[in-house]
Amino acid sequence: MDGESLEDKIYEVTESERWHKKNPGRLSPFYNQLKLQEHNGVNCYLFDFINTLKENYIGIVKETRYTEIPLHFHRDMEFSYVYDGEGVFQINGKELCLKKGDICIIDTDVLHCAEYKKEKDIIFNIVFRKSFFSTNFLARFADKGVLGAFLLHAITSNQSNDNYLIFHTGKNKKFRKVFDLMLYEYYFPTISSISIIEHYFSILFLELINSLNNCEGYPSLNNEQKNIFIILKYIEENCTSCSLNDIAEQMHFSISYIYKLLKKNIGLTFSDLKLEQQMKEVNFLLTNTRLSILEILEQVGIKNPTYFYTKFKLIYGYTPKEYRNKLK
Repeated sequence: MDGESLEDKIYEVTESERWHKKNPGRLSPFYNQLKLQEHNGVNCYLFDFINTLKENYIGIVKETRYTEIPLHFHRDMEFSYVYDGEGVFQINGKELCLKKGDICIIDTDVLHCAEYKKEKDIIFNIVFRKSFFSTNFLARFADKGVLGAFLLHAITSNQSNDNYLIFHTGKNKKFRKVFDLMLYEYYFPTISSISIIEHYFSILFLELINSLNNCEGYPSLNNEQKNIFIILKYIEENCTSCSLNDIAEQMHFSISYIYKLLKKNIGLTFSDLKLEQQMKEVNFLLTNTRLSILEILEQVGIKNPTYFYTKFKLIYGYTPKEYRNKLK
């Protein structure tokens, strides 16, 4: 609707909320499509964000008011922000009451539910794939303490875990402004909004580093996870020329140990990770320079153009030339 403000969009009553106001105490018909399943010895729902995350690394969902959210878990990570009012959550049986400005970051496979939300209780959930924290993104946090430890633990863990983090940002005006900018792109989308939202989300995490002294519930890094971080950071900083041999010499580990460490914890080989980082460099240069494709490949250290073109189209859905033209 023309003239609608961001505040109008945030507080408007959705179709789902209108249904709940007319049917107090009832679960949404949406749950008829879901089957209860056992998880950690408890019957609960699996929330699959297959549509929200179909084409993107992250998605934004406003929690429905005038109802509760039953016990559930999901395979993706969740960033819950209390925009206004309050939210009462149960996480692994522990009750948490979050106020305006509070954030709860929940790892995958964690059992949780949310109690009834009133009119002024506005909560946004940002769900995101673990793959969102690629090698270059992890490196921004993993040497910063608590937050980096949690994210690294989340991405390298092969088992379900009970981790969550709580941050208090109620007095952080800068955080609120960035969140509003992100919501504006969500409610009033343009052709570049998805990319802009991802960048704002990264900025929000960087801003949280300033609030680490108000964080609770964090895990500690073990030696294996520290080694993974060192490898990822080395790949990021030397992706144009590094080899598995270089890392083995740098860390005084055998090549087979490094190969097994990466494959076991991340599911990717050194070559996969190196190419992923090189592709990010290619993406940046395609977007921000006028260098030819061959000049870009030389700059990022890719020596097999045929293999590169195949992988690029597989990842981005376009040839490099089509991708550059699309951005223009």
